[in-house]
Amino acid sequence: MSEPGSNLARVLAVWGEMSRDQTMAPLVDVMAADVVWQGLLPELVCHGRDEVRRVLGSAGGGRLPRVTRMEAEEVGDSVVVTVEGPDFGPGPAGSVLEAIGGPRTLVLSFEDGRIVRMESFGTRQEALGVAT
Repeated sequence: MSEPGSNLARVLAVWGEMSRDQTMAPLVDVMAADVVWQGLLPELVCHGRDEVRRVLGSAGGGRLPRVTRMEAEEVGDSVVVTVEGPDFGPGPAGSVLEAIGGPRTLVLSFEDGRIVRMESFGTRQEALGVAT
């Protein structure tokens, strides 16, 4: 287990860099090479840093969504992050993301200072229930 608060501090620093520089590079830099991202639907899964970067980067049409509110809480070696803003509306028409709108909640699981798993949840409560 890492030093209490260190993963939360890492997430906040990364999000600040991403917002300032409008790039996913700071997030990609803290991902393990074999990171897994699990979306809300079973078919939304990516394996490996390159695939995760490609899929998450293309979700916003190549630009990062504007975040106007963020709530982050460290739970063991995970950080539960909920973000919202004007760009978090439904996904493209006809896509599996069409019905998803509003705040986004992720559980970022860390090992040795690296994100090894990113999992999306429909609600913050659901995410907190599985974070360890």
